[in-house]
Formats: sequence, C-alpha cells, structure tokens
Amino acid sequence: MIRVGIADDNREMVELIRQHLATQEDMEVVCVAYDGEKCLEKLKEVETDVLLLDIIMPHLDGLGVLEELMKQKNNPAVIMLSAFGKDEVSQQAVTLGAAYFLLKPFSMNQLVNKIRLVTNNNPTIQPETMDSKIATVLREVGIAPHIKGFTYLKDAVGLVLEREELLGLITKELYPTIARTHKTTSSRVERAMRHAIKSAWKEGMSDHTLFTGRIEQEKSPKNSEFISYVSNYMKPS
Repeated sequence: MIRVGIADDNREMVELIRQHLATQEDMEVVCVAYDGEKCLEKLKEVETDVLLLDIIMPHLDGLGVLEELMKQKNNPAVIMLSAFGKDEVSQQAVTLGAAYFLLKPFSMNQLVNKIRLVTNNNPTIQPETMDSKIATVLREVGIAPHIKGFTYLKDAVGLVLEREELLGLITKELYPTIARTHKTTSSRVERAMRHAIKSAWKEGMSDHTLFTGRIEQEKSPKNSEFISYVSNYMKPS
C-alpha cells in the first residue's frame, strides 16, 4: 500500500485528490495539511511514502518544506504541484529533492501514474514543461497525437499563452508563424488543425469538461475557438 500525504491550501483540490486516490486499491491518504508548517508536523506523526506538495502555501511554502525535509532522514518522495511553470522554480524544487514537478491543471490518472512511478525507485524526473502539459490536454480531449494537426494545435496554444492577442491575428500571424516553424504553408496548417478538431469531435470530444456550457454542441468548434478554449483551460486559476 502506497501511503500518500497531501499538502495544499486549496481544500477543494485536496478533496478531489483524496476522493480519487480512495478508488485506487494500492493507495491510501494518510495525512493532509493546508500549510507548510502543518505539513512538517504531520510527516513527523505519520509514515508517508509520497508527499503531494503545493508550491504556494501559507506560513511555509513548498520550497521551504523541501529545505526542511533535506535536513531529515527517511523522507517521502515528493511530487510538487503548481499552477505556475516557471523553470527556475521547478529546477530549484528538483535541486531540493523533489522527484517530480506537476503543473496544474493535471488529470487524476496522470497524478496516479506519477505516484506509482516515484515509489518504484525511478531516477529523478525532469519537471514537466508547458509544452508537454498542452500535449497531455490535447490527448485527453481526443486529438490524435500522430497527425500534423496535433503538433500545430500544440504550438498554437503555446503561442497564445505567451501572446493572447494572437487569437485575433490567427490568419495574419498565428498560422504563418507555425507554418514557418514546420516549413509548410498557412493553408496547410489551417486545414490540418480543422481536420484534427473535426475528427476528435465526431469521436466524442464534446463530452470533455473543457467544453461544458458550449451552446453549439452539434458543430465542432472553429480553430480559433478551440485554441481559445484550451488556452483558457491551461491558464492558472
């Protein structure tokens, strides 16, 4: 049985994780804390195999918790949770002993896989990049990763997250930028995206929570609408 601790000041997130882990036969949540100081206290009281640790918490943040854990022996494997994918923070977390850095929002299946991974004596894994996080979301909504539209959509979401105004310049700037990167034409980029979205929509993409509340459920979203939905979903809440 994998004994899991959770330290996050977002109580709704803690409860969601707790409920999902309760469905896993090989996992048990043994302690919960909503700030860094309480987290350290709980870890002294209960043996824990894996700690899910948020970066930003009151009293003592996640990096502070890691620093304290480095002074102790027999510490749990730590998976850092954060809505901010700053490279310097993630690298610092890994330097302080974190086994993995997981960007919010993440899927519960992804979290469960990482918990099992870090308890199997795997080497330290590099922090997840925003690029890989976008790819995960696209796969979850049903975009087939082997087609060109997947790559173009991934690039488009990443660019829009950096420059939101590109959503209003999709034909004049976004398509041409992606086309230059992949040595193709803007029209091929547009068609590949449209094909990827329509194909996934026919396979049930509309059922994903990302599209909850969308009025035109029968029609697949246009490229710009889809990119907008995904980029908004990726933004820190």
